[in-house]
Amino acid sequence: MTAIEIINQIEADKISRHIEPHHATILEVDGVAKRLIRDELNQLWTDRKILVGDTINGKYIKIL
Repeated sequence: MTAIEIINQIEADKISRHIEPHHATILEVDGVAKRLIRDELNQLWTDRKILVGDTINGKYIKIL
């Protein structure tokens, strides 16, 4: 999903729920994008296409 599609989705949701103002915020767009990326990474891990492991400062991702 592209940034434009995410913004359109957020705005459409706000319009359908009668929430004012209808515009999307950076925080909302960022939250949706992070969820989409996390879901995609989880699927890649489930499909064993990536390896995820620990480092001193966080986690690493390696394409298999």
